[in-house]
Amino acid sequence: MTIPLVLIHGYSDSSKGFKLWREALIQKRNLDPAKVHLLNYVSLANEVTIRDIAEGFDRALAKEAGLATDEPFDAIVHSTGMLVIRAWLTRFASMKGRPNRLRHLVALAPATNGSPVAHKGRSWMGALLKGSKDFGPDFMEAGDEVLLALELASRFTWDLAERDMFGDGNTDRFKKGPDSPYVFTICGDSGLGEVADFFTGVVGTKIDGSDGVVRWAGATLNSRRLLFDYTERTEPSINTGAANGMITKVSEWSNQDNIVVLWPRLNHGTIMKPKSTDSIVSLVSEALDVKEDKDFNAWNEKATKAAKDARGSQEPPASWQQFVIRVVDERGDGVNDWTIGLVVKMKNQFSYKAVNVDDLHPYEKDKSYRCLHLNLTEAGLDDKQVLENIEAFKMNLYMNTNSSYVVYVAQQLEGPASSENTITGMSELTVDLTKWLKPDNKEFVLTMPYTTTFVEFRVNRDLTVSGNQAKVCHLEPLEDKARQ
Repeated sequence: MTIPLVLIHGYSDSSKGFKLWREALIQKRNLDPAKVHLLNYVSLANEVTIRDIAEGFDRALAKEAGLATDEPFDAIVHSTGMLVIRAWLTRFASMKGRPNRLRHLVALAPATNGSPVAHKGRSWMGALLKGSKDFGPDFMEAGDEVLLALELASRFTWDLAERDMFGDGNTDRFKKGPDSPYVFTICGDSGLGEVADFFTGVVGTKIDGSDGVVRWAGATLNSRRLLFDYTERTEPSINTGAANGMITKVSEWSNQDNIVVLWPRLNHGTIMKPKSTDSIVSLVSEALDVKEDKDFNAWNEKATKAAKDARGSQEPPASWQQFVIRVVDERGDGVNDWTIGLVVKMKNQFSYKAVNVDDLHPYEKDKSYRCLHLNLTEAGLDDKQVLENIEAFKMNLYMNTNSSYVVYVAQQLEGPASSENTITGMSELTVDLTKWLKPDNKEFVLTMPYTTTFVEFRVNRDLTVSGNQAKVCHLEPLEDKARQ
């Protein structure tokens, strides 16, 4: 007996975007059309949030599709639809009942960790090209709240990851086995076309390593969380490790078997225009039949091989990795003015060379959050021989208070780990990451192609002191004491 299938479109689209997929799957699987539902939601109204849409989705399942609160279903999502289903899972699907609800989740070009083009959509041009054309209070709006959530390193995607991948109960959400959804991710390996890609680059948007809209490294639920804590001079606890003067905490991988299948010559739009005879349709159909881990692993192997065969003699895509980084002080307040640099020193070389960073995008509403995009292939960080020849690999974190009264300090057991300039408010922290490039490192391996790693740095915000007085606040000498 087949269970209901729900198709969830992306930003600025409508249910019509999934029309071809619906027809292809009904034909391929001989489905009852009455059980293949097309969700239609508003994404271009400025006041509507993804959580609002998730609430509407829950209502639609019950009131329109007629599904009972514990009735299972499958879902296929495109782009922003991935954030909708994740928001629904974290709020409306109870941990006890969820294993009996969402069985399979097929993600086509999912914006799992946002999109590098989202921050451009709030401009007047974004409203002109994508804005709502319906006369009324939302006329020409571009969906500010949805776009804010879609922006790289957004607070929304960080908080969502904390709940459904790294927070309490994460082992009941995305893990191995039938107690959580089997997630299948397919993304095109091409851009939107020469003209579109050119103009996207002209306005300053980095789309390398993407399908023109979403990054390959940010598509899957294959993530982990790292904490580098420089706020205390205490010995690490049994659950933490100390390295380079820092206290570190490393999460387990979330759904590490959820790999991205990069399909040749498809992009963010053309992946939504299949023919019933396409091999990608067969793969999606087969994904909906997976019942056990061994079947899931077999599907991943088959899909990867099918994509490779379809690519033929075409060069495979470069390996990319994405890091969502937040820098905070000991109070939990964000450090808004910071940047990083990566340097590498090879064996038998005398100097360090800078590692090219494709993008370090600051989240508009809170610049303590930033997204780093790194081409591992270009840097040689996906090549075993190159990795073995690296003598040192370091990250420099530059922080600025823009004030001579306060400065950011990274503490370690024997004293500050950072250098400070108390006149300008600048400080620099150098983190030696060399050992974490080693594939046999038991704590964690830094470079993992096509994944997103969430990193939080914690540092102290200290007052600058002259003599015994803090410059920002001190007691004036008593006049009677001065006369003595």
